[in-house]
Amino acid sequence: MPEKRLTPFDADEDKEIDYGKLMKEFGTQPVPSHIIKKLSDIRAFRHGYVFSHRDFDKFLAAYEAGKKVAIITGFNASGSIHLGHKLSFDCVIELQKKYRIPAYVPISDDESYVCEKVKDQAEGLKNARLIVAQLLALGFDPSLTKFFIHQQYTKIYNLAIKLSRRYTMSAIKAIYGFTDSTNPGLMFYPVIQAADILLPQEPEFEGRIFTVTPIGIDQDPHMRLARDIADKFGYIKPTTFHIKYLPGLRGGKMSKSRPGSALFLNEKPEVAAKYVMNTLTGGRNTIEEQRKLGGEYDKCIVAKYMAAHFDDDKQMLDRKRKCLSGQLLCGECKNDLSCAIKKFLVEFQARVAKVEKRLDKNLIKN
Repeated sequence: MPEKRLTPFDADEDKEIDYGKLMKEFGTQPVPSHIIKKLSDIRAFRHGYVFSHRDFDKFLAAYEAGKKVAIITGFNASGSIHLGHKLSFDCVIELQKKYRIPAYVPISDDESYVCEKVKDQAEGLKNARLIVAQLLALGFDPSLTKFFIHQQYTKIYNLAIKLSRRYTMSAIKAIYGFTDSTNPGLMFYPVIQAADILLPQEPEFEGRIFTVTPIGIDQDPHMRLARDIADKFGYIKPTTFHIKYLPGLRGGKMSKSRPGSALFLNEKPEVAAKYVMNTLTGGRNTIEEQRKLGGEYDKCIVAKYMAAHFDDDKQMLDRKRKCLSGQLLCGECKNDLSCAIKKFLVEFQARVAKVEKRLDKNLIKN
């Protein structure tokens, strides 16, 4: 049986991702060490989550030459953001803050519908509005960020129709593995995704500029199509860098379809705190063994979450030292994460409620 391909629509939730293999398969390049050093004040770069890119060096060079640039990110409106998504969005927010770059954030409620991740378009729109509020509460600068929900900014479809003339179904089927049983909405969606990526280069926005779209590597097929079509329509090829995924609480990928695998940002704080207590760790079989041999820090998902979101670098190194020496037990780490996530969610959800009252001021509509 041929190996299942990795695509944006059907990534295997249980299979561990071999990033090196995918870089070779997709033809991406490792992020150069001088770029990592330059952006080491951004946690995702400093901690090795950003690992691969397509022309990100050209984006940075354009910025340093005084040219206009923009960031593009986005989200599928199947439900709330979770802590794994937060790692990627924090990276974008820190990049925006560092360079004062405009950001464009499409929310694809249409994809949620055609992929049957929501029961109807009304649910997709409701989710989309929650996501915009959550992103603003995370720290996107409202003065520099343009959010648009596809149901409310239907001009995106005009651009998609324009781009569609230079696509072929054979190319899309080859990349995504679509068959005759795939619904036509899903078959057309990659063109809409390309429109999202190229929209900032339209004259009514920034014009022809360098853009960067940080993504998980399972989203790279969208970027390849967008870059290919950019050449055919005279856009500057969009650039990207790839961010590794945080594992789910019990290993594998975080997913709404696997209850308890992720910490969603709309979860009740006390429920999220309880989920933490079932998280996989790098602990030994007994306390005595762990005191003697130390924990397996690199296997500990609790430690990964603390390092990605809550510990500063000094705290992270101290936690690692104590774990490896046997001074720190898994229960203590779980308690740290439980308390940290509970405190974060209480404060974050209060910010979301405040932002929701003025949400429409931050949305581009027809």
